[in-house]
Amino acid sequence: MSQEQQKIEKRKNVLLVDSSRCIGCFSCEVACKLEHNLPAGPRMFKVIQMGPVENGDDLLMNFMAVTCLHCDKPACVLACPTGAMQKREDGIVFSDPELCIGCQTCAVACPFGVPQLNPGSGKIAKCDGCMDRVEQGLWPVCALKCPTGALSFGTAARVVQDVRQREAMQIARSLKMDAL
Repeated sequence: MSQEQQKIEKRKNVLLVDSSRCIGCFSCEVACKLEHNLPAGPRMFKVIQMGPVENGDDLLMNFMAVTCLHCDKPACVLACPTGAMQKREDGIVFSDPELCIGCQTCAVACPFGVPQLNPGSGKIAKCDGCMDRVEQGLWPVCALKCPTGALSFGTAARVVQDVRQREAMQIARSLKMDAL
């Protein structure tokens, strides 16, 4: 196994976003802002509305939850001139406010536009996976507060198992309804 594969294997947890379950309530965004004491501007976790679009006689609207992907080779980390943007062994990419000078080089380098300037602190704000909470054995606050289960958190194996179980239950319900 290569050194890069070993690093990926060390990742303990993943955040799975199931956009089909998102109802656009923005609970994740609000919880994130409260947890990280952010003002109205920066959004470390974003819910994006797609639609409404016409589908025959109906209107459809979907929502997509978007956050930092904690890339394997993060451009934001490579671009940061002070070393404030860092990547931990477990894969979490975060910004150290003690080293950040607010130059926004990381924001320009990120192809997903995740790092944002916090006008209150003059420093970069971005999702850190709620690393302090996770180290205490807690879920990230965005996943904890999601009322529909659109956000799942845990080891990759556990998250996949939960999704498979949820899908199996949906199929079983569907078969039961068809039998009626």
